[in-house]
Amino acid sequence: MSDKHYFEVTTPVDPPLKGGITAQILEGGKPTNYIIRADKDWSVNVEWYLEGALTDCICGTWCLHLFMESVGPGPEVAFPYGEIRVPLDPCGDGHYQYEIEVKGGFIKPEHCTTPYKLVAALTYRTPCDKPGPMAGFCELPLVQFYESDKQGT
Repeated sequence: MSDKHYFEVTTPVDPPLKGGITAQILEGGKPTNYIIRADKDWSVNVEWYLEGALTDCICGTWCLHLFMESVGPGPEVAFPYGEIRVPLDPCGDGHYQYEIEVKGGFIKPEHCTTPYKLVAALTYRTPCDKPGPMAGFCELPLVQFYESDKQGT
């Protein structure tokens, strides 16, 4: 048997892999003023990307979470859907998007004027479903929920 020999792995750019994440709160599919009527549906649209020479070598799954906690007295919110799994597409363009929908009435404005902080968090799971070395998060603007006794406003 011969001695151990090595081979070289080169990539044409530096860094060989990088990414980013953004998120936006929507009401009725449109950007919001961050004051949301509690009985109306709303959503968070999360977009993220990978770019670089190794993008098409990365397989596995993205794990997306949305976290929300009160600023001051009030509850932390646990959304009913848990983690959202999005498969990586190594043959795609490296761009991903997921819209997390929240039904009207899920958030209760019981704590008068309580603002809430939202964070979209993303982690990577390998093809063996083990935690991998990629993660990111995006803090969103503070939001506030209110009740209205008027229909349609």
